[in-house]
Amino acid sequence: MSHAYLIIDDSKLLHQMYQLIFSRPALAGSRLIHAFDGKAGLTQLSAHPEVRLIFLDLNMPGLTGLEFLARRRAESLQLHVPVVMVTTESSAEDEQRGLAAGAAAYLRKPFTPEQIEAVVARVTQPVQVASPS
Repeated sequence: MSHAYLIIDDSKLLHQMYQLIFSRPALAGSRLIHAFDGKAGLTQLSAHPEVRLIFLDLNMPGLTGLEFLARRRAESLQLHVPVVMVTTESSAEDEQRGLAAGAAAYLRKPFTPEQIEAVVARVTQPVQVASPS
């Protein structure tokens, strides 16, 4: 069974990079859903309940990544789907703001295919419930 991932970024080049990364053996068979701004991202998220993970750019025209997270929370739109904030912003304050707004992880551009594979594995792994002894 393939997994669906929502890519929200205003850069066409970044969408092409994700396409290449998700064609690698570790992520092969994944389906990417593309949005080029936050507003389109909300629309795509509404239309695709099968989305398993969102890669979200912080700085976009129109609706920014933080505004996307706020609107998503206000609309209770698939809140169970984790978000990876992906950005060129590298300060600790920017990272803290993204995590406080609801991102499950923060990834700095430029990223490597291995970083994407690792964050997908980490963020989408099932929660292990400890059994009572």
